[in-house]
Amino acid sequence: MKKIDLHMHTTHSDGSYLPRELVRYAGEKGLGSISVTDHDTMSSFEECADEAKKLGIELIPGIEISCDFEPGTLHVLGYFMDRNQPGFKAVLDEIQKARRERNPEIIRKLNQLGIEITLEEVTAVSGGKQVGRPHFAKILVKKGAVKTMDEAFWKYLAKGKPAYVDKRRLSSKEGIQKIREAGGIAVAAHPKQMKLAGEALTREIKRLVDEGLGGIEAYNSCQNRDEARLYKELAKRFNLLVTGGSDFHGANKPEVDLGYLGGGVELGYEVVESMKASLAKR
Repeated sequence: MKKIDLHMHTTHSDGSYLPRELVRYAGEKGLGSISVTDHDTMSSFEECADEAKKLGIELIPGIEISCDFEPGTLHVLGYFMDRNQPGFKAVLDEIQKARRERNPEIIRKLNQLGIEITLEEVTAVSGGKQVGRPHFAKILVKKGAVKTMDEAFWKYLAKGKPAYVDKRRLSSKEGIQKIREAGGIAVAAHPKQMKLAGEALTREIKRLVDEGLGGIEAYNSCQNRDEARLYKELAKRFNLLVTGGSDFHGANKPEVDLGYLGGGVELGYEVVESMKASLAKR
């Protein structure tokens, strides 16, 4: 079976693996088709594609877009986009600019809390790429302000904590629209993290479908078999594609290995074939 993993991150967002390293590791794990889904950017695609070609691994263009949502979080995965489509590229540039403007404010808040930290230190940890809260957390651990990255979040960086600064998020409608305009399929990432159940979850999935959602990530490292079964039922009810991914971040989420989709599940290439067939019908 040609194994797949359609959700993973590099150092271009909040993963610890460089793009080429991540693709090589995918090869070591026996994955035949992957998608690198960095947060709000596709800047790692060319490096990943070059390495994937060398290793005979299929690389599906991917991204994970953060959307404005309550009570939990809503991330929308996009697959098969043309990353150079003008409208898509413009909105990603806008989000990256907002991220860059947020980082000095996080630094200011941490300094006010008595923690000596500079933006240069955090940027160095990120490898000069997109800076995210995990990079701040790494520095806080390094400086001894906290013992673990988890502690850095619940003490300083998580929503509602003293060093938290909100970021620019698209509405779900805008995120889904931009993915579709770029020729892609929009998929609800790890629906468990929406923190909805019962009819509230059903209503939300229906709303997203009305906005153009094409799939649901039923299989994810944070979801068990019972939850996966529920999301598959919703997929069937709303005629959505079923996808799966580990949400691998390397050392920044050490409990999750590449290819682990929750509950020992392995997905085959028929998932990718279904996605391609769906696009061909447009």
